[in-house]
Amino acid sequence: MINNVNIVAVDDEQQQLTAIQNAFFSGGIPCLPIHYKYDLMDNRSGIDHIDVSNFQPRIVVTDLNLRNGSLGNTMELVTPIADLLIKLAIKGPYLLIFWSGVTAQVERVMELLQERFSEKITLPLHFSCIDKDLYLGNQDAKILTNKIIDLIDESALLKALLDWESRITKAAKQTTNSLFDLTKPSSLNPGAGYQSQHRSELERVLAKIGNETIGVLNANEAPELALDLGLAPVLHDQLNSISNENDSHIWKNAAPNIGVNIDIDQELATKLNSFYHIEQVNADYSKACRGVFLELDSNVLRDQTKLTKLENRFGTTIKELIEEEFLEQIVKVNNRELVRKSTKLGFVEISAECDQAQKKTKLHRYVIAALTPLKHSPEGEPEYNIFGKQNKKSHNGIYRVPDINIAGVDYMLQLSFKYQIGSLPSENLWLGNPLFRLRDQIMIDISFNCAQYISRPGIVAFK
Repeated sequence: MINNVNIVAVDDEQQQLTAIQNAFFSGGIPCLPIHYKYDLMDNRSGIDHIDVSNFQPRIVVTDLNLRNGSLGNTMELVTPIADLLIKLAIKGPYLLIFWSGVTAQVERVMELLQERFSEKITLPLHFSCIDKDLYLGNQDAKILTNKIIDLIDESALLKALLDWESRITKAAKQTTNSLFDLTKPSSLNPGAGYQSQHRSELERVLAKIGNETIGVLNANEAPELALDLGLAPVLHDQLNSISNENDSHIWKNAAPNIGVNIDIDQELATKLNSFYHIEQVNADYSKACRGVFLELDSNVLRDQTKLTKLENRFGTTIKELIEEEFLEQIVKVNNRELVRKSTKLGFVEISAECDQAQKKTKLHRYVIAALTPLKHSPEGEPEYNIFGKQNKKSHNGIYRVPDINIAGVDYMLQLSFKYQIGSLPSENLWLGNPLFRLRDQIMIDISFNCAQYISRPGIVAFK
């Protein structure tokens, strides 16, 4: 596990940095040693001379007294640490280890980091301290290696998360290894070198996988997507195999309530729904991607001619469509206008997976959708929330996604299978900027419900 963990080691004294670097390297532990060089004008963080943009450490080992400040003034210790962590811009869980001979100061430094810098930095999931006097100059590298492992073990939760990341990396490597082994030439052409023959076979196999996954024309346009999706099934199978071999106690120790019913509030439930069901995307994200939500282009709403064409296509006004299709069964009449004005009308791409895979030139299929904030604040009136039960819908062709959170705002997302359009996204002026993408799991359920709705039978009945 520890070999796959990204480690940063920071010290202002090159001799001590070299000592800890050698200790890590001798123990077979990869790390990035950074010589701390503070300068108020040119190197405020002390590590501005290092490009850390592509490095997300899970263990940070740093000297506690980076600027040789007064050991009696805790603020002189904590500010350099804060500047360092701001520069590293860590986004996920990590272990912060102070490499120091004055371990008594660590608790107060962590208190000040939390009190004064928690909005600027990601606080560590766990922190600890190594007394450098015990390890500097020690020739036995295993002592430091074992100490790092012991510090990771202090947090069962951090240990489980790092172990999971390590297994994901292992599964990816095993997938690549199996593909590499598969393409080894069975017989060698004496006139060509081994490398060129193996490389040629590997290139052919990768091309074939990509072509079969999303179709030849589509693979030519998006080779990265073709291979990522093409290798995903083998990667998933490798993950299952690795999980079966794993020590089941790691997760149990990390989350003792696994197997026990857990109650969560609405706010956390919404965040979890977002984690599982949506991916926020940039404005340049593909409008043809399955599951993408495209806001109705604002130019259509401002241009009466364009708006009239759109409303003629739907056979109703935008106002009536939003209210009758999405709000009538959920919002009271006196609140409906305010909620309608805050609702974003858009389109969700729901083409079948087989169309996405084997398409040539085709019309993408979109259904109309409404994104409505849950919280509303009428002027001069109390704030109120709209939730509504999942089964409160205008008709059976409405699909309500579990409530989601986008940029700190809770939303209700509803799709209507009643309104569908076929379009080339590059030529349709109604399709505005992408806001997010619905993930594969929820899209499978949406596609299933859409197929049920459009295939329901109509009967002639006499009573």
